[in-house]
Amino acid sequence: MQPIHTRRWPRGLLASTVMFMSGLACAATPDWSHYNYQAVQQHVLPRYAALDEASAALSASAQTFCAAPSEAGLSQVQDQWRQTMLSWQGIQHVQFGPVQFLMRNFGLQFWPDRKNIGARQLRQALASDQPYDAEFFRHASVSIQGFPALERLLFADNALQTLQNGRGCELTQAIAGHVAQMSHAIHSEWSAQAKGDFQPEQDPDVAAELAVELMASLVEPIEAIRDSKLLKPMAESAESARPKLLESHRSSASLANIRANLEALNELYQGTDPSVRSLLEEAGSAQLARDIAEHFEHINAQLDAVQGPLKQAVTRAETHTRLLGVATSLKQLSEQLDTAMEVLNIQLGFNSRDGD
Repeated sequence: MQPIHTRRWPRGLLASTVMFMSGLACAATPDWSHYNYQAVQQHVLPRYAALDEASAALSASAQTFCAAPSEAGLSQVQDQWRQTMLSWQGIQHVQFGPVQFLMRNFGLQFWPDRKNIGARQLRQALASDQPYDAEFFRHASVSIQGFPALERLLFADNALQTLQNGRGCELTQAIAGHVAQMSHAIHSEWSAQAKGDFQPEQDPDVAAELAVELMASLVEPIEAIRDSKLLKPMAESAESARPKLLESHRSSASLANIRANLEALNELYQGTDPSVRSLLEEAGSAQLARDIAEHFEHINAQLDAVQGPLKQAVTRAETHTRLLGVATSLKQLSEQLDTAMEVLNIQLGFNSRDGD
C-alpha cells in the first residue's frame, strides 16, 4: 500500500488522504501513463491556460476602469471578474501540483471565510499607507489576495463611489494584478511539470500514484460541492437558509460556479481520450459508465429548473426543495464514482474537513 500526497481544497472545502491499492489484480490495471499524459494535455493544461488568459484580462480591465471610473467601466470589470471566476471554477478541482506552492490555491480563493477574516483584513489594507506591492502580498493574509476580496470591492452596494474614494481602486488593481501573476505562474509551472512528470510511458508505480491524484480530482469535489456550496447555506429549510454562506453570493455567481464545477468534472470523466468512462468500459463496467454519464446530465437538467440567483432560490420553499433534489443526486453521483474507483483498482481513503 503506497501513501499518496495529501491534497487540500480551498479552506473548508475538502482535505483528503488517498492511498493506492497496489495489491489488487494487476491484469485489470489500466495504462495509467497513457491516461495521465492525455488527461494533463487535454484537460489540465488548457484549463490553466484559460485561467491565465482570463486573469490577465481581469487585471487589464481593472486598470482601464480605474484610469477613468464610470458605471459602464465598473460593469465591464465586473463581467470580467465573473468570467475569470468561472475559469478558476473550471480548474478548481485540480488541487495538486503548482497550485499548492506558496498556498496559491488559498490565495486565489479563501473560502468559506467562516470568521469573516477577509472583511477585517480588507478594511485594514484600505486604511494602510503601505504600498500594494510584492512585499505587501508576501505578508498579506490569503483572505485579501484573490477572487473573494475582489468581489467585495467590485460588487459592494456603492462600489463605484467607494472605489473612487481612498485607496479602493489602487487595491483593486493590485489584487487583480496579483491574481494574474499567480495564475500565470501556475500555468507556466504546470507546463514544465507536465513535461517532466507526465510522460506517455513511465514507471508503473509512479504512474499509478499520479493517476490517484487525477482520480481524486474527479471524485472528491462532488461531496465538497454538495456540502459546502449547497447544503450548508441551504440549512434545514427555506426559512432558515443562510444565503450569505453561498460562494460568490455578492456577485450572484453561486449557481454559475456550481455549473462550471460540474462541467469541468464531466469533461474529466468523459471528455478526454482515453477517459475515465472509456477505462470503465474497457474494464467491463459499461453500464456503470453510462449511469455516471447520465447522472451528470440529470444534475445539469435539475439545475436548469432552478430559477433566479441561488441566494434567492435557497430562501424559496419550491426551489429549496429542488435544490435538495440536486444534493441527493450529487450524493448518488459520488457513490457511483466511488464504485468506479473500485473497478479501476483505486480506493479513495478517509476524507476530513477543516474545523469539522
